[in-house]
Amino acid sequence: MISEPEHGSQQPRRRWERISWWYSLILVIPIMGFLITAAFQSVGNNDDDQMSGIVRDAYTGNPVSGAEISASGLTSTSNGNGEFRLPDPDAPQISVSREDYEPTQVTVTPGVERVDVELRPTTLKGVVTNERTGNAVEGAIVMAAGVGEATVTAVTDSDGRYVLTNVPRNAVITVEYDGFTSASSEAGRNLELDFVIRTDALTGRITDQDGNSLEDVSVQIGTSVVMTGPDGNYRLNGVPAEGVVVAKKSGYREAHSELPDDMRFDAQLERFIVRSLYATALTVAHGPSWNGLLDIADTTEINAMVVDLKDSSGRVFYDTEVQLAHDIGAVHPILDPQQTLEDLHSRDMYSIARIVVFEDPILADQRRNLAIKDATTGGLWVTWDGLAWVNAHQREVWDYNIALAVEAANMGFNEIQLDYIRFPTDGVLETADYGPDFAGESASDAITEFLRQMRDALAPTGAYLAVDIFGFTLWEESDGGIGQQLERIEPYVDVINPMIYPSHFHPGAMGFDIPNNHPYEVILWSLQSGAERIGDKSHKFRPWLQDFSYGEGIQYGPDELRAQIQASEDFGASGWLVWNAANVFSVEAFEPAE
Repeated sequence: MISEPEHGSQQPRRRWERISWWYSLILVIPIMGFLITAAFQSVGNNDDDQMSGIVRDAYTGNPVSGAEISASGLTSTSNGNGEFRLPDPDAPQISVSREDYEPTQVTVTPGVERVDVELRPTTLKGVVTNERTGNAVEGAIVMAAGVGEATVTAVTDSDGRYVLTNVPRNAVITVEYDGFTSASSEAGRNLELDFVIRTDALTGRITDQDGNSLEDVSVQIGTSVVMTGPDGNYRLNGVPAEGVVVAKKSGYREAHSELPDDMRFDAQLERFIVRSLYATALTVAHGPSWNGLLDIADTTEINAMVVDLKDSSGRVFYDTEVQLAHDIGAVHPILDPQQTLEDLHSRDMYSIARIVVFEDPILADQRRNLAIKDATTGGLWVTWDGLAWVNAHQREVWDYNIALAVEAANMGFNEIQLDYIRFPTDGVLETADYGPDFAGESASDAITEFLRQMRDALAPTGAYLAVDIFGFTLWEESDGGIGQQLERIEPYVDVINPMIYPSHFHPGAMGFDIPNNHPYEVILWSLQSGAERIGDKSHKFRPWLQDFSYGEGIQYGPDELRAQIQASEDFGASGWLVWNAANVFSVEAFEPAE
């Protein structure tokens, strides 16, 4: 039998056991949590099982967020600091990509837990503006081209802005817009690239003084030239950044202006028909003789003068700055060109500088490498009169005469007239040797290329360019063996001066027993024959007329000269020139001054 006290002592002990168990449980749970957490952290911090790194912009070095990193089916995304973690992919490479960047692959080096990645940006933006106005250029085409890569393009908006995406590596960026210069630059490591382009298209309309459209007006600045259409409008592309715009047409005075900022040049041309006499340098240098010619101009319709600056002797009649003329002893300075121009321009007279080109005995003798050689003797080739000619193929000969012409234009002569712009016509032509260097260049090739270079050189001066040609060139379709072929010459000159002297045509020519007896008919028929070949360009014709007697037939005086003048005017030529080598003219043939 159990006593009551023994039974009562068991209850406190059980209570204590229960309390001890709960206290133990409370102590064990945190310890176990700590151990479990530590275990997981230990696993998470095991560098052998995880890769980390950072993605940066290859150009700026800034972190790139949102980049996708992948390898062996595992992926990660860079955070705001460009950082990423990726369980060890056990792969030799990881791939990294992001919009607006070029995807890349990075080789993983065994044992290296941290990988730095650079992504090349492929988006380029910028602004295109107009150099002249500073305004945005809308609609410009911006292109990015890389070697072996497809070209990507963008178009500028109303603010001139563009955005190019997927720009190839090492791309060249080019901007193009109709009527503007193009601009290019290597993209390099730029994220922004601005361009300034310049308007290079000049537009406008040319009319006469009554407002009627003028067709076939040459508008030029520098070496850029274009012709107006039937409506008088033109568009001249390739215009330089600055310079003088010149509009001219034979039969009119030229108009000129500095290149306008708005790239619009309109002009009205004043009608002007040239009526000119010829003056040798000796006449101009001799006061009384020169004043006599000026008196004719003061009292008659004569409004222009052709003045010799270099004649067929090869002499240059003023103190030129062209050194070659001095080196060969060609300078014979009897003229004061500035005084001559003052005499003419003070009377509102048109001034024409005559330069003889390829009949140049002085240059041929002093620079024999520039002369025509005689194939039989090896010496200088000469005409029946014993005159040596320079080789019209030689570029140094071209340069010499171009330099003289440009100098004359810069002095203030309104027009440069080239004479003897041909190969020789008399002498033993079969023995004329032009050298092996020019075997592939025809006479016509040489003449037209020389004229092209002369035109380009004279263009900035605004002076008209004229050429003297034989009368038969108007109807002879070949170059006559001398390089004068009408259709090839016309595009490069402003004025064509055919030497239509009736006395110089053989009996039976043009259907006349003695052409010399028919001054009106010879001039008119010749001009009409030329017009049939060049059509609406025939306004360029300004013929030389004969005021001398020569050969078989009638003697020439005022009536014969007037008949030739009438034929020129009936044809509609842009004027006429009167030739008398002695400068003695039939004044009665001219109308009185207005």
